[in-house]
Amino acid sequence: MVNTFEGLIMMIQNTRIFNPEKEFKDKRIAVIGAADSAFEKENGNFIDGFDYVIRVNKAPHSLTEDKYNFIGSRTDILFHSFFELTEGGGGVIDWSLYQQQGIKYVVNPNHDLKGLKAHLNYYKRHLNPNKTYLLPWNFYKEVKKNFGVWVPTVGFSALYSAVSSGCKEVYVTGFTFFKTPYANDYRDDLKDVQKNSDFLKKQGFHNPDLELQEFIKQADKQQRKGTQIIMDNALRSIVKNHKRLNNEQ
Repeated sequence: MVNTFEGLIMMIQNTRIFNPEKEFKDKRIAVIGAADSAFEKENGNFIDGFDYVIRVNKAPHSLTEDKYNFIGSRTDILFHSFFELTEGGGGVIDWSLYQQQGIKYVVNPNHDLKGLKAHLNYYKRHLNPNKTYLLPWNFYKEVKKNFGVWVPTVGFSALYSAVSSGCKEVYVTGFTFFKTPYANDYRDDLKDVQKNSDFLKKQGFHNPDLELQEFIKQADKQQRKGTQIIMDNALRSIVKNHKRLNNEQ
């Protein structure tokens, strides 16, 4: 009971709102996911040249020097579920590691009852005064408005936040909507695509096909408004194939 009260006070004192529409205005954003497609080309210098580099969940734990040539060395913003599970969660929130990597914002995108509960439980567990962030409630409402019973993954929320922010340019790599394996050292126990698909179905929270559909819809909409969206080869191929199949139906 004491931890609950202290955790709540600490959460109120240290939680801020991260507004992508303000923070990303006129900026160039790189969003790096956990799929193996991020390692198709040595794009490290290209990625590090963006105004903001976003990564997701466990990414800081597997961002080692031997990978810099492919996926860059910077992380400015980490989107994290605040579920510190090793299986199906975001992994341990390690502030010393984040400080070492220069991470400026640790954002919990899930600004709903479940997300706020996860946020509170984090502060109850650690009683740590580090600043954390939530997406604006209205912005997160837009993120999930077409999901029905499904919960957007943290990766999708990171993508949506960048693409829909009205920024100048977004580069996306390492996102294949679970159609290819994870990159090495991220979730090696779930690198098999079928095994990971079965795991997601067993969880019953996420719908990768719906996320792909919503990403394409938002990307097309924002490109018409002037945001340049650059996708890696794997994602570009997945999007092209999805559109082709959709037109055939």
